[in-house]
Amino acid sequence: MPKDFKKHFTKDLGKAVVRGRKEVAKTITRSLIEKGPWWTGTFGENWIVSKTPVQPTRKRRPDFPNYLIPDPTPRQIKNPRVPNVTLREDLFVGNRTKYAGFAINAPGQTRPNLSGEPVTYEEHGKEGFKLTSTGGPNWYNIYTKGGLINKDIALAFKKVGFR
Repeated sequence: MPKDFKKHFTKDLGKAVVRGRKEVAKTITRSLIEKGPWWTGTFGENWIVSKTPVQPTRKRRPDFPNYLIPDPTPRQIKNPRVPNVTLREDLFVGNRTKYAGFAINAPGQTRPNLSGEPVTYEEHGKEGFKLTSTGGPNWYNIYTKGGLINKDIALAFKKVGFR
């Protein structure tokens, strides 16, 4: 027998939105991993989904001197774990590496170059180091402010049945 539409609509809609948010978090995290810099794999492996704001506390692995960036390594992208949340709970996507601000080319975020002088991610690329992010030094802004994140949100909701 069909459900009483009026009786179950709000509950069913809430469940669908929770499923959609979970898929959105997973899709965004995968995109950030794919588009971001990739040398040792540490930055890509440290994109997570959390119930609390993500703090940048982890060192690069292996921990090379700040001015050394090894050749890019092959990457294998795993599906991110997404905690179960209710409609009232927040989800945060963030990167746990200490140099996350540098890797997203955030204003004022620097790392020492070969001379030990602080440089941004973009300046690092201008010094002849290969930037491994897709979209160049401003890959993060292109993704978040250029509309690509909105496409991922729409795609994720479609995956769980929204039209």
